[in-house]
Amino acid sequence: MSNKRDYYDVVGVSKSANDKEIKKAYRKKAMLLHPDKYKGPKEEAEEKFKELNEAYSVLSDERQRRRYDQFGHAGVEGAASGARGADPFDFFSSIFDFDLSDLFGGGFGGRRARPRGPQRGEDVVLELELSFEEAFEGVSKKIKMPYNTPCKTCNGTRSEPGSSYKTCNYCRGSGIVEKQEQRGFFVQISRQPCSTCNGSGKIPEKKCKPCKGSGKSPNREEIKIKIPRGINENEAVRVQGKGRPSNSGGMPGDLIFRIHLKKHAIFERSGNDVYMKLKVNYPTMILGGAVDVPLISGKENQRTGQLKIPSGTNLNDYLKLKNEGFVKDVRGNTVKGDSYYVIDLMVPKKISKEEKQLLKDLKDKMS
Repeated sequence: MSNKRDYYDVVGVSKSANDKEIKKAYRKKAMLLHPDKYKGPKEEAEEKFKELNEAYSVLSDERQRRRYDQFGHAGVEGAASGARGADPFDFFSSIFDFDLSDLFGGGFGGRRARPRGPQRGEDVVLELELSFEEAFEGVSKKIKMPYNTPCKTCNGTRSEPGSSYKTCNYCRGSGIVEKQEQRGFFVQISRQPCSTCNGSGKIPEKKCKPCKGSGKSPNREEIKIKIPRGINENEAVRVQGKGRPSNSGGMPGDLIFRIHLKKHAIFERSGNDVYMKLKVNYPTMILGGAVDVPLISGKENQRTGQLKIPSGTNLNDYLKLKNEGFVKDVRGNTVKGDSYYVIDLMVPKKISKEEKQLLKDLKDKMS
């Protein structure tokens, strides 16, 4: 059994708390654990902050919270362990709606220098929905989508061939514009590519006529994507060179598909492990036995396994079939998850007279 504290206790909310209440409680506790306010040892504050982040990462995610409520810590072990190693700056930025790195001038090394020369185009991120079965087995997909290629006349430079460039007056050649916004006691400074010159610091004397100075040519292309087996929620598949074209003659960006898994009828997933509630009749829970159980597979309801039920099994016990979860290839190694079955009592709605009499006899003997 896990010796971790209850996540609701860690954040300081009840199990019925809504998202707003959870976020408010997290903010309050996170600020109390700040090094400038925490009165105890720094290492203690750090450990408590990691514990708080772990709890919040689960309770603030609808799917993770549902798994936690059903299966406890075992149901979210993979997701929660990742949150413990998260950067505190990332958590503060997402919760308090500003980038802490901006308060320190973009990092300890000062401002990051803007690279010169042709710039790579931006990446495009899209969501791709998969079924559990597709994620389990891996799948190839073809998607037709609008796609901008660099203009053939100007090669994405936005300028007529032979035309010279002049310095952008709006950003004064820096390619970056700064925006200041008051946030309580802080002034948030955000830096963005200049929209006038698209971050290049220069604009053409004469715009390319075929593309009207955009540097792009509209197209439509069938994109082929290969999804590896075992891919999980929020993981990404990258298709190189299919993002936005460069505005300065550089390489195009990439097309990134972020994975979203459809809800399964009976299974829940945590890392490479899968969980389901299994209804078992009372005699089998008491005496023990073996039952056939469904296994996740590439085709719906195509695989079954046999699960041994130990005698004296209790309600909400979870039993495991080893290596029957998701299979994933990681750096040349094959990683296999397990299948967990959370025991639930099967109560028949109708029973025969004989069964009813047997139950009455049993009840009399147990009383």
